[in-house]
Amino acid sequence: MHHHELFDEGEGVMDIEIRRGTREDRDLILTLLNETELPTADVNGNVTLFYVAEEKGEPVGIAGFEFYGNDALLRSVAVRPGSQRNGVGSYIVDMMLDEARKKGTRSVVLLTETARDFFLKKGFDVVDRSAIDNDGMKQSPEFTYACPRFAVCMRIVLAEHNRAGEETRVIHGTIALQSGGK
Repeated sequence: MHHHELFDEGEGVMDIEIRRGTREDRDLILTLLNETELPTADVNGNVTLFYVAEEKGEPVGIAGFEFYGNDALLRSVAVRPGSQRNGVGSYIVDMMLDEARKKGTRSVVLLTETARDFFLKKGFDVVDRSAIDNDGMKQSPEFTYACPRFAVCMRIVLAEHNRAGEETRVIHGTIALQSGGK
């Protein structure tokens, strides 16, 4: 479980905990995806590993990973409408990227229709879908039917391999959470 305090302009300090989702969170995940108008395709499958962000035991956000070999597909980053613009989404993405690094993930890929600028600030680059060289990921529901063809494909490289096949870490600068809804 990850724990972090964020400043919420109207409420003071938000005490956010992020835990791994369970089967019991299925309805919550579907509700939050519907509230934020994100795809719900294949949420019932066992492929996506969801995380749930909570404040005082109440869910405020979610995010999911699908791992395909050394790469991960970040999907379903959603924050309850009443908790948006307070750094919750940024904290969730930072935690997800930390988890991917701990697992030795080479790159994290996502598809988005609305959050391009947000993910650019988090270090992701816009790439053409054809640049994704992971066949398993390209056959995922997100790539094949859940996200429209016009959704922007983005990727962040966390580790690269040199000619000898040894992993080398890519170090990115830390982006501080913005408080006060900015």
